[in-house]
Amino acid sequence: MPGFTTFVVYPAEVANSFKMDYYLSTHMPLVSKKLSQFGLQSWSVAKLVPGPDGTEPPYSVVATLNWADAEGLAKAGASPEMKEIVDDVANFSEKPATFLAGPVLGTS
Repeated sequence: MPGFTTFVVYPAEVANSFKMDYYLSTHMPLVSKKLSQFGLQSWSVAKLVPGPDGTEPPYSVVATLNWADAEGLAKAGASPEMKEIVDDVANFSEKPATFLAGPVLGTS
């Protein structure tokens, strides 16, 4: 099985106030440090842009977290480490993220 992925997406309305420097230099390293013990294997962050037709996306930022398996994510979600990570959101975003998750069905 190729693994399990979580997408952490932030709403478009925070695009102008989102503190990307803090997110990349402080928050995501915190995520990596605290959650690797639960099977977090890697992460990436993208700033979303309008589509080819100019349509604005409903989200402004997406973090992709790759896990060894769903069980690790479940353990991470119930951990005190996750509370620390969630509490840090106020340092870079005015609104909370939406979490989407699922098994990886294929890669290239």
